[in-house]
Amino acid sequence: MQMLRWPATGISLVCPICKSKLNTSDQMLVCGECAVSYLFGDGGVPFMLADLQGQESGETAVLKKDIMKMFTNYNRSLDESGFSRFSTFINWGFASEFNQTPASVNRNSIRLLQECLDGLYLEDKNILEVACGRGGGVRELCRSYGVRSIVGLDLTEANIAFCQLTNRFPNAYFCVGDAERLPIGSSCCDFVLNMEASDLYPSIKSFYDEVFRVLKPGGTFVYADDLPTWKFDNGERYLLELGFELLISRDITGEVLLSSDQVLKNRIAAFGSEDQMDTAIWKTMGVPGTSLYDEMKSGARQYKIMHFRKRAHHNV
Repeated sequence: MQMLRWPATGISLVCPICKSKLNTSDQMLVCGECAVSYLFGDGGVPFMLADLQGQESGETAVLKKDIMKMFTNYNRSLDESGFSRFSTFINWGFASEFNQTPASVNRNSIRLLQECLDGLYLEDKNILEVACGRGGGVRELCRSYGVRSIVGLDLTEANIAFCQLTNRFPNAYFCVGDAERLPIGSSCCDFVLNMEASDLYPSIKSFYDEVFRVLKPGGTFVYADDLPTWKFDNGERYLLELGFELLISRDITGEVLLSSDQVLKNRIAAFGSEDQMDTAIWKTMGVPGTSLYDEMKSGARQYKIMHFRKRAHHNV
């Protein structure tokens, strides 16, 4: 019988629909308020998507299913190429003109994470990574930053299955869940990390609302993404209205484009050339020759690292 694996203290698990307490029953969690049940997967991973699709518009549900399909195909491509066990990150990476060493599979991606976390003290903190992908960030945070506990959440079951299968850290936990309906208790996270995912969310404001809710007063939202410039402007304005204060905003478009140039050969080896690769994967990969890369080059899109702090007088 599968048993729930979740931190005993710190980040709490709640019903993503009504945010009420969950009760454990056999191999599932049951909401005490709305009676919706959630199953455990392999290793006690909670699957927190039950009945959510039925509460969303048809268009939103289709968009989310397309995202899950794309990343399921992403994992399948890595399995078929033999790169799966080496490829633990899904991001642009970061490279400097002062360091032209040939990129290893994950080196630039780890460097990007380090740039995102620069200046932050994470030791003995409780971290939530929304859209954790294949778990590279979770592993690096456990290995190098001394976190108390970290929960990696992702919409795609194949991503979380890989995370759980390869996890070697007792303070790392994983969950299948929706960024717009986080199954996380209010005011229980010291940090929320989100990298290169929010542009795929049908309702980015719902995601921002949820980040604000789950952070403790004084907690920090670590946010890194490539977005159209107008979307950054609108997002920053909305986050400030919610009650965040902006600590840093750093444009690293040039560094991530350089990284994309450096890792192109590795990505073609892992996924194939454009004519061999799944169309959706290729379009979101950000490699030279894609519209995403060209928009970054032209300035229509930017890549930013931003830190927002939830003002200490706010509580949820």
